[in-house]
Amino acid sequence: MLCLEGMCHASDVNTADASDRKNETLITAGQMFADQDQGIITATGNVEIARNGYILHSDKVIYNENTGVMSAEGHVAVLMPTGEVEFAEREEITGDMKQAVANNMAILFPDNSRLIGKNVQRYDGRYTVVEKTNYTACNVCKEDPNIPPLWQLRGEEAVQDNVEHNIYYHDATIDFMGTPILYTPYFSAPDPTVDRRQGFLATTPGVSANLGPFIKVPYYFDIAPNEDATLTPMYSTKDGPQLGVEYRRRLDDGYMQFNGSFTHADLISDAGINEGQQWRGNLFGNVVYNLDNVWRAGSDINFVSDKSYFQRYDITSLDQLTNRIYTEGFQGRDYAVVNSYLFEDLRPGTQVVQPFVAPQASFNALGEPGQTWGGRWSLGGSELVTTRENANQSLWQQGPDTRRLSLNGEWERKLISDTGIETTVSGLLRGDAYSADNVVDPSGSGALYNNVLFARQFEQANAVISYPLARSGDGYQQMITPIIGLTAAPNVYVSSKQPNEDSLDVEFDETNLFSPNRFTGTDLIEGGNRVTYGLRQSLITDSGGRYDVFGGQSWSTNRNADLSNLSGLNNQMSDYVGRFDFVPNDWFNFNYGFRLDQSNLHPQSQDANIMIGTPIFRPSLRYINSYQTDTTGAIDKVHEITARISSSFMKYYTFTAAHTQAFTPDPGPRGTSATISYVDECFIYGVTANRTDTSRADISSGTSIVFHVFLKNLGGAHTDSYSSPQFNPVFRQTE
Repeated sequence: MLCLEGMCHASDVNTADASDRKNETLITAGQMFADQDQGIITATGNVEIARNGYILHSDKVIYNENTGVMSAEGHVAVLMPTGEVEFAEREEITGDMKQAVANNMAILFPDNSRLIGKNVQRYDGRYTVVEKTNYTACNVCKEDPNIPPLWQLRGEEAVQDNVEHNIYYHDATIDFMGTPILYTPYFSAPDPTVDRRQGFLATTPGVSANLGPFIKVPYYFDIAPNEDATLTPMYSTKDGPQLGVEYRRRLDDGYMQFNGSFTHADLISDAGINEGQQWRGNLFGNVVYNLDNVWRAGSDINFVSDKSYFQRYDITSLDQLTNRIYTEGFQGRDYAVVNSYLFEDLRPGTQVVQPFVAPQASFNALGEPGQTWGGRWSLGGSELVTTRENANQSLWQQGPDTRRLSLNGEWERKLISDTGIETTVSGLLRGDAYSADNVVDPSGSGALYNNVLFARQFEQANAVISYPLARSGDGYQQMITPIIGLTAAPNVYVSSKQPNEDSLDVEFDETNLFSPNRFTGTDLIEGGNRVTYGLRQSLITDSGGRYDVFGGQSWSTNRNADLSNLSGLNNQMSDYVGRFDFVPNDWFNFNYGFRLDQSNLHPQSQDANIMIGTPIFRPSLRYINSYQTDTTGAIDKVHEITARISSSFMKYYTFTAAHTQAFTPDPGPRGTSATISYVDECFIYGVTANRTDTSRADISSGTSIVFHVFLKNLGGAHTDSYSSPQFNPVFRQTE
């Protein structure tokens, strides 16, 4: 090894780490010559020089000990400590690598964007000055590298600050497809190594049918590596000032994030009455904290001051909010949680009183497979306390104050016979205890029950037997599986005094045909003896086609009057449920789910989807026709069709369009949208037109058109998606 004034040469391998020997320059080369009289050291043949975090590659390097300058010639590449790479045919570099001069240099950043200049100088390892510069994040055309990139930024001069990580452009012009489209005497942007930066974000002006002309000026605070915040003042001509706030923080054992907004503006009620100036706003928040390796605590905060605030300020389309505080634990297969809930109903009109739930607790413990009589046991339980503000509310709006305790134990085992018959046997033992007040008689008699106390015990045995029969043919494999389920349990009759907090929804389809309990939640139980039967047939071709058919029904020894007439389970014979999937190849997909009345085969629920075509043109259609009902007897008829088209008609281009048309209960369009977008490695462009056909007090329906243009690392323009009766584009520069 040869060292001259801190320069060391290893002819074969590099034997030291530059980060550990900061004052040395380490060189590897095929050959090295030293002219001691002239003070010249010449290295040739795959030369690599490392110092101060810089690494220089070149065909030949001449070092002048008198001036301390290296001349690198031939395929010069300098890897900078910040990650970018300089390329040139010849470059003059000081021995400490912090100063450099080159002609016709290209700088490649870690994200594959490039800065090219005619004359380049680097000062003090911090500033890089590039004259006659071109910057782009677009790939060069492989067929003809001389074709201009899709976009580029040209400037008389660019200065990169490697400490502040900014690039400053002077006399800059943005070219698109070789045509100048924008000139600015001065432009600055973070260099591609920057993930985030404190300062003003893109201003958003616009016009809204609800707010009139408005402008948003967000400011971003980079508080710490694990913490940031954004303030977004907005002013509109109709509602005046509004302030939006977002705060995020990552903790060692969790995280927290909050965002919200508030204003003092006119409030129009559901009835269309102007209630004058009111404080209006919203708050969303999430907090999660890991107490130890088993337990964690958290909260989900969702609050809004009034029912129309979200839609008026285009924040979200949510119509119900759930607030939650919880502590939960995970250990192996076991889980436990304690919750508190507060609900907020934002649907227009008068709604039922929402409960305050505190506490609601549950646990579930699951045994090992084969541990008990060859099967697996599980033990679970739950506790629920609800209270409501029923004072001064009409009877139909009121709800119960409930205290409930539930415990259950289950056992399950799967058996497979020598002939291939699969049998899953299970058993359930459950007990529930209730204490309730203000229970409204669901029959509509107007009775109200207080001091309700009762307990119930429930046992159930269940067996599901299937016999898969398979065969292989010429180019296909087929399987036919008959299934039968046997359920034995005492009949359960719901008392008019029993509160029902969590078993309101009833949805009977092929997915829960063999479920032991088709009621959701805990309060209602499906008892009685029944037989459930079904048949599944599937066929798979060698070319990848798939054909699946499933259908079934259940028969009960007693009619379950607790279920509504439209549930499909009200009679001894249930409705027929099933599904058909037909996917012969990758350009055709059809599936159809149904529920047919058991007496006349009249469709009670239908959900059909069909999609054809290839990515270049793929239309699809969805048809829904069903009754949605719950245990209170409320009925919601859904009958609509949605047509959709998607097309990747060219490289980087995508087009989608959709329209939903309702037939009942209120015929007419529900929504129409169309989007065309272009996405490549450096440029994004999109236009979305959306038509909404719903309106309510102080919220206008109409058409919105959204534009989005984005140049990688430079920003772009975006329109806000406010609905308005007319087309009012809103432009925003994206940071």
